[in-house]
Amino acid sequence: MSDFTIIYGSMFSGKTTRLIEEYNQSPLPETEKIAIKPLLDNRYAAHRISSHGGLQLPGHRVSKAEEIYPICSDTIKEVYIDEIQFLGKGIPDVVLGILMQGIKVVASGLDRDYLGRPFGEMPRLMRMANQKVQLQAKCFVCGKAAHYTYRTSGGDNLVLVGHTDMYESRCKPHWEDGMGHPLPEW
Repeated sequence: MSDFTIIYGSMFSGKTTRLIEEYNQSPLPETEKIAIKPLLDNRYAAHRISSHGGLQLPGHRVSKAEEIYPICSDTIKEVYIDEIQFLGKGIPDVVLGILMQGIKVVASGLDRDYLGRPFGEMPRLMRMANQKVQLQAKCFVCGKAAHYTYRTSGGDNLVLVGHTDMYESRCKPHWEDGMGHPLPEW
């Protein structure tokens, strides 16, 4: 079985930037590694993984986890997945299947949703990973370390792709102030 690295944190913590850096630092040629992002991530360019800071990487788009298998040809030795939390209930099994083929996986995603709860399959993915990289942002309110994503607008749908127009990174006290309740236990 191969290595699985999960990069996680709040919005604006640099998860995608780190994923792109890992991809670019890999000594493998482009023919032996692929990058994947969820179809619903329609920010920036459609077939590119893009960081908020402007870094980009060519990427395949999938609507669900199982669509990753056909993209993994016999030459692929590394798979990089951005916004993994959006790929549904099947993503842990797909990642495990890829790892069992001896393919390295590096993924990035939000560990908590804007309500402060574990985001989808992230807890399971984090347990599976042999390397965990937690990143932090700066609190939009006070500038201290932020581990939480606060939604400023956009309604109650759990999944709403946005940027600074809808989200802020916040420290725990300022997330709780904005939400009007304490962070839920998990």
